[in-house]
Amino acid sequence: MQMISGKAIMEQIVAGRLCFYRRPVPKPVLYTQGNWRQEITRFHQAQQTAITELAVFHDRALSQVGEGVAAIFHIHGLLLEDNDYVETVRTLIKGQGVTAEYAVQIAELSFSAAFSAMDNPYMRARAADIRDISQRVLRALMGARQELLMEEPAILVSDEFLPSEVMDFDQRRLLGLITRKGSLDSHTAMLVRAYHIPAIVEVDLPPKFEGRLALMDGYTGNVYIDPEQAHLEQLRKMYQANGRPAGYTYA
Repeated sequence: MQMISGKAIMEQIVAGRLCFYRRPVPKPVLYTQGNWRQEITRFHQAQQTAITELAVFHDRALSQVGEGVAAIFHIHGLLLEDNDYVETVRTLIKGQGVTAEYAVQIAELSFSAAFSAMDNPYMRARAADIRDISQRVLRALMGARQELLMEEPAILVSDEFLPSEVMDFDQRRLLGLITRKGSLDSHTAMLVRAYHIPAIVEVDLPPKFEGRLALMDGYTGNVYIDPEQAHLEQLRKMYQANGRPAGYTYA
């Protein structure tokens, strides 16, 4: 058994197989074969598609967990219409003759880097929101879909999980989330709290553990790889003695 420490978002205990989520990396064409006006039109069409999709997430979250959390996707819609963000994309297309896809990708890198460099932890966490909205526009431009087909219940692992990805995942099979990076101040953290999804961030978990059994201890922030049954029983007794929930999900 091996233990790796992180920071827990939810005080829950869950065990299951690890599944590493590998986000598709868009590879846009650099220069357009048409003209800059056509590319700007394509960008605005994809922007509106993304805003419509975010409105669907807002309405779903509103009905399921309330306005406070649903507001995340309203904020994402506003970010997509932010003048600085939009003009950065338009200027790149018009000034350099690049495709809408490439311009969005450059805007994502620039704005997320700017947020990541801020001193305020809350503002640093907004970098993930920029990545989220930009990836959604890129998918609209490239005709790609964001899907993760989980054949069996699993704990998903990635560098980070973006807010809209939490809405896309099949929560019937999602046992928990583990990230190598992430933040307790992120909108993703707010979502997993609202939906009661076990989650631990800042866990240095290498891909070699793909498919291995893991135990997430949301009270300590520890992740145990290949936990023994005796250890599971020990945790159950310890939390029962401290007045905490004794049960855990095991898959």
